[in-house]
Amino acid sequence: MRLKIYYCFLVVTFFISTLYYSSAFARGYPKTITDALSRKVTIEKPVERIAFSGTCIGEALIIAGVWDKVAGRGYMTDPDKILYPGIVEIPVFATDIPGPYNVNYEKMLELNIDLLFTVNTTSPGFEEMNNKIKSRVKIVVLDMFLPETVKSNFEILSAIFDQKQGSKAYIDWYEHIVRDISSKTSGLSAEQKKRFFLNWSFGHVKEFSTMSDKFPGMKATNTLVGGINIAADLGSAWGGAIDPEWLMQQEIDAIICQGSLPNIYGAAVDDPAGLITFRKQIMALPAFASSKAVRNNSVYMISPKFMFSPGLPVYLAYLAKWLHPELFPGLNPQVLHQEYLNRFLHGNFDLSKHGVFVYPK
Repeated sequence: MRLKIYYCFLVVTFFISTLYYSSAFARGYPKTITDALSRKVTIEKPVERIAFSGTCIGEALIIAGVWDKVAGRGYMTDPDKILYPGIVEIPVFATDIPGPYNVNYEKMLELNIDLLFTVNTTSPGFEEMNNKIKSRVKIVVLDMFLPETVKSNFEILSAIFDQKQGSKAYIDWYEHIVRDISSKTSGLSAEQKKRFFLNWSFGHVKEFSTMSDKFPGMKATNTLVGGINIAADLGSAWGGAIDPEWLMQQEIDAIICQGSLPNIYGAAVDDPAGLITFRKQIMALPAFASSKAVRNNSVYMISPKFMFSPGLPVYLAYLAKWLHPELFPGLNPQVLHQEYLNRFLHGNFDLSKHGVFVYPK
């Protein structure tokens, strides 16, 4: 009797499995995609449970309509509870050392995820991470914040999940903004372009660095917004410590400050006082105090998350407007930001009343 029951169980299990995989095959599985590292990744069956490691990936998953599949998260800089629904309840498998490839493998594997999304960075550790989990979890690497790769990477998401509507709407919106900006900046001569310094700090006014044009996406961004990065030719992608004497000798039309400032930026922050104070302190530094940027009040504060997320079009719009207000009298970056939040991230708060992301607006 027991043998018959066991035999029936095996037959039913085999039947269900056959139906499932036959259905998956009919829906286009297995499917192979090429990720941002030019790796071929074959996905055998529909993906039900996913995880991500890297802040910019989170917003992309919301836009693609698969946030409900997220079962775990790795490294993420100051996740915004308002922008990321249920983020607090999503299990974390990041280690104490910041970085998208620094994961607690045991914690992550316990989540039984099908696919891990991470970002393409110059940080070491990807191969080690991949080698340790590839027998259990496939990894897809994305570049969601480079002007030249935004479209192709959203197309990767669409191919994986067969959900093209959200991604297509975003791509159309992105390309419309970029075309509008570039149509007005592409004809600028070198003399007409504005020279800017990108100030990047981690909460300390007197300790800051910058990015050269070797930083991924930097050169393309400069071209789009009609700007010249005065630190373009510094030796490394991250400019490292900046010589104040060198800065004082530069012609600077604008200073763009987008460092990581905890509790100063975000959807849950309503008072810009902290940002205003930080800006005043930046402008008073000897390295900047006599610059054209300070004299003309052309010092701008912006959340760094725009540059490293699908919110990139909003970032481009703000920079283009700040650098060339005469070219964009009808461009309102805050309106675009509101559209991004409501239409693509499905937020429901009013930017005119809540949230601090830029200053001055």
